[in-house]
Amino acid sequence: MKPELDLLDVVSDARARVGAHPAWQSGPERIYDLLRTATKLRAMEIASGVESDLPWESVLAQLVAWHHDFPLCTGPCSESAAGEITALAAAAQHWDRLETGVRTGAYQVRLTGGGFRVRHSWNPAVEVADAFLEAASVPTQLPKLSETERRWISTRSAGSRKGPPGDVLEAAVNRATVTIEAYRKAVPEGQIPDTFPLGEGMTAGDMTRVLAVIMGIASLCEETAHRLSRLESTLAHMPIPRLMAVLADLCPTVSEAHQALAVERLTYRSGRSCRTSPLVPYGGAVIICPPLITPRAVDPIMLRSAANDSRGFGSIGRELGNRATAWTEWLRTTPGALVAEQVPVTRADGRSAGDLDVVAVDPAGRVGQCFEIKWPIEALSLPESMKVENWATSAARQLDRLREELRAGTATALLPSGWPPFESIDWIWCVGTPQQLCLRPLPAQAMHVTSLRYVQALGTPPDLATLSDALVRPDLPTEGVHFKVAKRSFPVGSRQVHLDALGLVPGHWRPRFL
Repeated sequence: MKPELDLLDVVSDARARVGAHPAWQSGPERIYDLLRTATKLRAMEIASGVESDLPWESVLAQLVAWHHDFPLCTGPCSESAAGEITALAAAAQHWDRLETGVRTGAYQVRLTGGGFRVRHSWNPAVEVADAFLEAASVPTQLPKLSETERRWISTRSAGSRKGPPGDVLEAAVNRATVTIEAYRKAVPEGQIPDTFPLGEGMTAGDMTRVLAVIMGIASLCEETAHRLSRLESTLAHMPIPRLMAVLADLCPTVSEAHQALAVERLTYRSGRSCRTSPLVPYGGAVIICPPLITPRAVDPIMLRSAANDSRGFGSIGRELGNRATAWTEWLRTTPGALVAEQVPVTRADGRSAGDLDVVAVDPAGRVGQCFEIKWPIEALSLPESMKVENWATSAARQLDRLREELRAGTATALLPSGWPPFESIDWIWCVGTPQQLCLRPLPAQAMHVTSLRYVQALGTPPDLATLSDALVRPDLPTEGVHFKVAKRSFPVGSRQVHLDALGLVPGHWRPRFL
């Protein structure tokens, strides 16, 4: 058996053992037991000053998914059983990465001493570049805890389970609103406008106001637990009528129907992602778990929760596609560039062969770029990141088909009047996304991929020829200077896996024109 298949079997066996754990013989209250145990372990890690790269939000999301995957029985979930399941959820983060990496070809696997040595197949500097660019987009000026909140926390007894009064909750929501807007405005490729339609008459502005309330509650809960040295008590448990009453008070400009629609979309159920539907149902209440609810992810949360409804996915996709004009606006800053959108490509018989999304030409230098633009929702998890890679792969095939027809002379690009003839231009062919570069090699020769976030970080191109060079030979972080690749070992079942792990070197990196 090939080592790749052997490793997949080991991962599959590890997953199967999760379902056999006796913790799943417990009743519906186990979700609270699991989340409480996980947040307590997370708090102990924070309190002890331990710095780990364990993605706690993904661990918590895994616990929620497993709870809904396995049938409910009766009885409590013991603290020891909840701890074991939490450990398995942490281990599952390795399983997911291994399985996805092996299946997509991102990892090379060989057997070594009865274990597995797993190395990157593709250039890891691409992933590092995305990490640096994302970190650079995080706002630095965020509102601090208000005096109203601080005073209430300082006078609250450690054992109190009473919720905050209205003025404290309002202060927390106001702080969350400012924080959300800071994150949204810091995104280089631009936030979605408040008027963006999310289906059934609800707008992004409506959803943002609802999310500000939920995130305000989550933030206040975490701040309270931290300041009272009760870090394990970061969960908020709210009956749904109480949550709706709070929304009615604090979101007066959002209709009751849209408040209810927002809560429904944000509530997890099987088939949804806990990263974008973070309210965990628990009887007639919901659990608000702060690590799952981050202001950085407001736009993808609202878009993905709306896209869960297949009736609205098409319209949301079309609206997102319209945002590709950001590429045109950026390219037009290049000195001497002519830029056009949706350039038709027709065949000799007059039928359409498609169109070129964005075309930029320097008529003096006779260089140009043809872009196929895709605008998927920002990825918050590994599976979503791989979906973006699939979008890029599909776009490359689509653009390659048009390129071959144009080269063969069986189709013609109808460039704007006054532009040089298409065949007189030295063309660069590229797929463009909003945020994410592509690790996976594209399935077409001399085809490139980049992101708007990356090219904006380059700054204004001095000319299109320099931009063409940057598309063909992108500037990426250097191993040993900006990042390191270390071997990380961990067990999967009875076997040992030695995986290449990336570590960013403290400092600053941004791409530049070479």
